[in-house]
Amino acid sequence: MFGKGGRDRFHRDLKRTVMGGTIPPSSYLWVGNLGHNINKSTLTNHFLQFGELESIAFQPGCSYAFINFKNEGEAFTAVRELQGFVVAGNPLRIEFTKVVSVVHLCLSSLKYHLAVISCI
Repeated sequence: MFGKGGRDRFHRDLKRTVMGGTIPPSSYLWVGNLGHNINKSTLTNHFLQFGELESIAFQPGCSYAFINFKNEGEAFTAVRELQGFVVAGNPLRIEFTKVVSVVHLCLSSLKYHLAVISCI
């Protein structure tokens, strides 16, 4: 797929353009700028076309999600193909991220539920 040194150059360029060089490319993605009307199924289907997913952390009504691919190369392809792609009226913003821990997911969920309660 990549010529001599092509894969390393691709990773280096992707790291520079997507993350400004702060977090190295990985199979873990942060997906932002999601419309509040998007559902998990729609989001999942857009990313499944690039490979097998390990997990998706998504709360309905949130403007972001975490998508973890099983294969790093498939995550690279998803970033390349879906960066700026319009889903439910919004262009996706995708960045590589570190591994999302269960604690982080629980805290994100708690923050979401507290925000909903405070709106009531």
